[in-house]
Amino acid sequence: MREESSLDFLEKFPKDRNGLYIVYELYTFDSVFRLLLKNGFDHKEALCFIIANCSLSAFAFQERIHNKSYKKLSDKDALPSDLAAYKARLVYDLIT
Repeated sequence: MREESSLDFLEKFPKDRNGLYIVYELYTFDSVFRLLLKNGFDHKEALCFIIANCSLSAFAFQERIHNKSYKKLSDKDALPSDLAAYKARLVYDLIT
């Protein structure tokens, strides 16, 4: 299991009142997943992390997890964590 300090790259992503990362749309799912891959997680570990630590919408769950399209994501397309978190916050603010 990874140490909490090794997750600093996710610190600016929005969280709900339970401390779960808010992943309600595909852009944020892809960003978080790619950042996990970039920081040493393999696809299975990243998937387990997201299931355990993220508040997922049914749409994000179905499109990325149920349909297994998360397997096509690569760390090569990962944005810098600050930019990805900023965009995730912007999208979250727009939908709430």
